[in-house]
Amino acid sequence: MNLIISTIEIALLIMLPLILFYQKSGWKPKSVFIWLPVIYLIWYLSYGVFHEFMHLIGVWLSGKEIYQLHLFPHFWKGQFGPLYVNYNFQGDTWDFIIILLPYLRDALLAIIGYLIIKRKTLNHPFITGLILVLFIFSSLYDVSNNYIAYLMGYMNDFNALKVSSNIFIAHIIGITVITTVSVVSIKTILLANYYPLKTE
Repeated sequence: MNLIISTIEIALLIMLPLILFYQKSGWKPKSVFIWLPVIYLIWYLSYGVFHEFMHLIGVWLSGKEIYQLHLFPHFWKGQFGPLYVNYNFQGDTWDFIIILLPYLRDALLAIIGYLIIKRKTLNHPFITGLILVLFIFSSLYDVSNNYIAYLMGYMNDFNALKVSSNIFIAHIIGITVITTVSVVSIKTILLANYYPLKTE
């Protein structure tokens, strides 16, 4: 995906929703905005790892041969390239499952994150923000970024979903997961008024 487009998506789908949640909450700005760069850094270092690890789980379960594995960027060597799991892709049912797993995870994590926020048991802006980003907003970015890239003609997971099923199913998966996580994200932001928790 084009770096400029990805940066815009990160700003609109991760950082902006987090800032909106903080602004709608009762936390003072100086007590929350100091955590933004920390939360972003944690997300940046973990996002690709978790996405590719879901593919790897599927490959392990299928017993397919792994050709090349790059799960952790070597930042200390100045390597910031993409992470990937290169395996024996044949366009079969197992490949469909392998490619689909990160997006099933996106939907599931978003719902779990929403339920955690809805329980109103968190009372620290950093922990709350971390749950919001790692569980909900990262999921929104993940599926949106990949689906939009697919629509723009980039070769990615959704191309593999099309090959292992058909173009209709690939679009249905993208639209369904984006819609689900978008609704969850909006419902979560609306809970911001309950934070911080009122204590006697």
